[in-house]
Amino acid sequence: MKKTVLIAAALAFLPAQAVANAIPSIAVETIDLDLASAKGQDRLEGRIDRAIRKACTVGGKGLTVMAAEKQCRAELREAANVEVRLAIAAAREDRFAALDVDPDA
Repeated sequence: MKKTVLIAAALAFLPAQAVANAIPSIAVETIDLDLASAKGQDRLEGRIDRAIRKACTVGGKGLTVMAAEKQCRAELREAANVEVRLAIAAAREDRFAALDVDPDA
């Protein structure tokens, strides 16, 4: 089963010629990560940061482009935080669901 964290953000204020009304999104693989561990969570954050930088780079120069890229990164980061919390909670739930506890032992 392929696990990913998918994040999307709308960029309504970007100049149309810069992104042609694109709504950036990222998908980050998590299948190889143990999101119930701090190490796995740190690796996920690094992957998300790289993906956000790549998705929000529209190229060009000037304050408008820089502001648009900054806003894009902020929106994707905010969306990612929600998805990451859900993915971590699911991983912790899976870990606890896998434990066999015998109350009579």
